[in-house]
Amino acid sequence: MLDSGRLSLDEFRAAMKLHALEIIDEMEEDHLNPVAALLEQMTSRRAASKLLKTHTESLIREVLQAFAEIEDFFPGRWLWNATHPHIPLHAFFRSKRTPVFRILEMEARPQLITTTVEYGTKEPQTLKREQIRLRRDRRGQLELERRQFI
Repeated sequence: MLDSGRLSLDEFRAAMKLHALEIIDEMEEDHLNPVAALLEQMTSRRAASKLLKTHTESLIREVLQAFAEIEDFFPGRWLWNATHPHIPLHAFFRSKRTPVFRILEMEARPQLITTTVEYGTKEPQTLKREQIRLRRDRRGQLELERRQFI
């Protein structure tokens, strides 16, 4: 957004400050409860490896980046840097820690990707399940085609 001019430098710095403060808060939580942090990391790694059995890492990162660009997609604010290869893939999945974000299913064809995602808070009654269809445009970029709550 900064590169395209939709965000000023001051807005970018304010957003990055907020993001950094959230990360610091999570690091402090992890320090206070290392067992819960280890369990969350293990489940996140398992979720990532499950997807990696059937899809390439670059495709998964591309899908996560497409999610980040959907205007009103709540988990998108944590996925904005999904294409950065130095960030481990499992860092984008959250099984038990709020906000929860899981990819339950992903079916990829050359031009069309259909995913079922679950996100929200830890309480089962507040979790949202959504089917998202992404299609490649003529430049090869993934764009939202359809969203449907399940």
